[in-house]
Amino acid sequence: MNTRVLLSIVLSGSVLVAACAREVGSEAESESRTEPRPTVAVATAATESRRSFQTHLYSERDADLFNRLLVEESAGVGTPVTAIHVEVGEYVKSGQLLATLDDSDARLEVRATEPEAEVAASNLRRIEELRKTGVVSEAEHEEAVFENRTAEAALEKARLNLSRTEIRAPFAGVVSRRYVRVGDVVDDRMPLFRVTAMAPLRARLLVPESEVASFGAGASVRLTGGDGTTGQARVVLVGPTTDPGSGTREVIVELMRVGDFRPGASVTAELEEGAGS
Repeated sequence: MNTRVLLSIVLSGSVLVAACAREVGSEAESESRTEPRPTVAVATAATESRRSFQTHLYSERDADLFNRLLVEESAGVGTPVTAIHVEVGEYVKSGQLLATLDDSDARLEVRATEPEAEVAASNLRRIEELRKTGVVSEAEHEEAVFENRTAEAALEKARLNLSRTEIRAPFAGVVSRRYVRVGDVVDDRMPLFRVTAMAPLRARLLVPESEVASFGAGASVRLTGGDGTTGQARVVLVGPTTDPGSGTREVIVELMRVGDFRPGASVTAELEEGAGS
């Protein structure tokens, strides 16, 4: 056989095999392109549909207590702590005595104003009796009334100041901080204690504007703590404005039952399925 003819046959066969391979590859590619595969967009949508938020619980009643004594400038700065009646971690009732401050100045003020109030009240009674007979003028009566009111106000102020030497719990809760010791001299800028109510507990969520319609008042939200503790909460407030920096609105939820949750605990808040529909 001629060498040129043989070479032509071999080349033709190579071209045919290559064409077949391309056709088979194209079909395989076509089939692989038509197979449904999960995409990043689908996964993201699934995550967003959970509407899950990391946040912390806080107490609605949580307050630092300060020295509120009315101290004259000439009396010096600060008042000594003479007694501590509770410790951190103790539960206290509303009005329970927590600490006592030195009350010597406050008691002296009460003792000084009581006689003045008694004299003013006695003088007013005398003027009113004389007024019935027409012996005193209306101006004298008005002056006596004014003096009596002034003396009563001074005595009331002194008694209020004396009561403030006793630091009392403003509401029921737990003593979460103690900042002072017996002998410390405190002024009106130094906190003495912090009292924290264990209920109600709330959490603050920053919800994107696009999702906030699902968080209507009363919507059910599940809270999950780091230890797996779960609880039901309800939306109690939706902020009226949107933060321009983050594009979010504030949503406040409140636990229906506190259970084992504690103020400050880290929780995951998740809108329950169907809650926003």
